[in-house]
Amino acid sequence: MAQLSTIISSILRDMVFAQHQANMYAIALKDIYSKYGRLDSFALPAVALGEMDLCIQYGITDSLAEVEQYEINFPALRDIEKGISKSCARLLLDSAIPIFNEVLPDRATEDTAPLQTLEDDKKTKRDFSAFLSRKIQRAIQKEYTAIIQDDGSVNEKTLARIVLSVGEDSLLNHGDIREMLDQNVNGEYDEKVKAAMRTAVEQGLSALLQDVNVKRKRLMPSIDVCVSSEELAKLPEDAIHTLRFKVSPNNINIYLKDE
Repeated sequence: MAQLSTIISSILRDMVFAQHQANMYAIALKDIYSKYGRLDSFALPAVALGEMDLCIQYGITDSLAEVEQYEINFPALRDIEKGISKSCARLLLDSAIPIFNEVLPDRATEDTAPLQTLEDDKKTKRDFSAFLSRKIQRAIQKEYTAIIQDDGSVNEKTLARIVLSVGEDSLLNHGDIREMLDQNVNGEYDEKVKAAMRTAVEQGLSALLQDVNVKRKRLMPSIDVCVSSEELAKLPEDAIHTLRFKVSPNNINIYLKDE
């Protein structure tokens, strides 16, 4: 006796594991092929799971029970992700701009104009903040599995690492800003900017993530079923049901697209 959901999830997990094993074996063959000159010209053998139609026959033994299930609340996660991205983008800018100002000459030049515009022009600052926010949001989406902990809370250290990585790549090393810093100061200001961003982000995330949890509890009907031929043989024919479903592994998109 088992739950129907357990049987289906087991099948899907086995499919994922089978694809993983096939991928790892293909990679292992690469070293073997590269050692022999004649094999080096051959294409590396590989296989990918395609579309499948599955059919399961089962008999229901009990359908009265309910079980608690915890799942990720993706609409809430999406809202949290957007809010954190916007807030962290502002934290990065507000902490870095004062350090940039320390190296700006008293008079604006052609080289420093973009950075002074970023500080003085509200629209430019909003646009750049939105640019950073989108970068942070995409980076978060790529590491959902590392950010969300088993209890539904958000891993603050991992999220801070992601945000600071975006800050370094897209703010500190942004073309115009990087050029201005290289022309006016040495590398010591890089560390100063990184330290300021780190302090701001770590303190900000502590407040932003307070009481945040992206899991929700649901009461789900539980169906106990039998699937073995011996058990099914004991049931009347009209008590046996057939479940047919199609799986398309190559069409599954893990990440959410930008709106």
